[in-house]
Amino acid sequence: MQSRPDMYLKNASVRFDVVAVNGEAIDVLIPGTPNACWLTSLCALIGPVAREEARRAMKGPELWGVLVLSHVTEVFARLFQIDKAVYPGHQLLSTSLYGGRVDKVIAAAPALAQAYPDHAIIIRSLTKRPESGTYWPLRVVWIIDDQPEVWTRHRDSRRDLKKLAELNLTPRRFGGEIDEARLARCLDLYSGLYIETYSAFNPDYTPTGLRDLLARGVVEFWTLEARDGTIAAFCAAQDDGETQILPLVGYDRTRPQEDGLYRAIMAHMAQQAMQRHLKRNLSAGAPHFKRHRGATPWMEYLLIVDSHLPIWRRMAYRLIGALLRQFEAKLAAVATAGA
Repeated sequence: MQSRPDMYLKNASVRFDVVAVNGEAIDVLIPGTPNACWLTSLCALIGPVAREEARRAMKGPELWGVLVLSHVTEVFARLFQIDKAVYPGHQLLSTSLYGGRVDKVIAAAPALAQAYPDHAIIIRSLTKRPESGTYWPLRVVWIIDDQPEVWTRHRDSRRDLKKLAELNLTPRRFGGEIDEARLARCLDLYSGLYIETYSAFNPDYTPTGLRDLLARGVVEFWTLEARDGTIAAFCAAQDDGETQILPLVGYDRTRPQEDGLYRAIMAHMAQQAMQRHLKRNLSAGAPHFKRHRGATPWMEYLLIVDSHLPIWRRMAYRLIGALLRQFEAKLAAVATAGA
């Protein structure tokens, strides 16, 4: 077993082990302390992150009921150590693609349970409800299955392409060779949007962590740049040969909203997906924007392998899972409201 050092996030301590299972190397993420990022902490996810989302979507007695329930569930979850878990194939991105081999990752769970006997094994980003085991409905993501057929026939998509052309920005693609100034600019744009505007519990990447993800080919960066080299918008992209994800996005929010920089970078990446015959997982949020460009909502699940744990810890995962399944229809309705 090999390990990579903790250097990725400001709001969570993590390390990566590389574990050999059936002759294949699997990256395994192990959260430590502190752990205040929803990608690495189930307690943060069902606690403060759930409360932030509730405040955005609800009001009145319904909101207060959800806030109380979230607080109680978070206390219960911390008491029963649900964050004592490892995540195979998790690369600190909002969506895990597993290199197109999620079945192999699931099949490796028994061996990983032996390697980490006091940790639950968490498998993320499943858009098909698991047929067995402990699972949690987590969030609604938006997927375009047939990019050329679906995306291009929507009026808003065509308007986005027109906006992209009007801006006259130059697209550029970067891997591990990206220079320090561009990396810093991209991180500033991302942090201004995801951390300062949306949630402090989003992944707060370090420059070193992002450079490592780029150098290992986990993600690539695309920028839209003005003639003087100023980055107006950027995104990080990953694909497994079948699906494209865009886990980091940022744009210059000092420019007028009518510049449509978010629309422009998303349109450029739609073109990249079409050229490579990829479907697109657009993650959660912005339902109106995504539905009007052909995306459809899918519930995303966590699979929790916990049969090797003491009964008192298994009980926690299963009780919280049962609670979340009771709210699955409501979660879907709230996440697609306004779409």
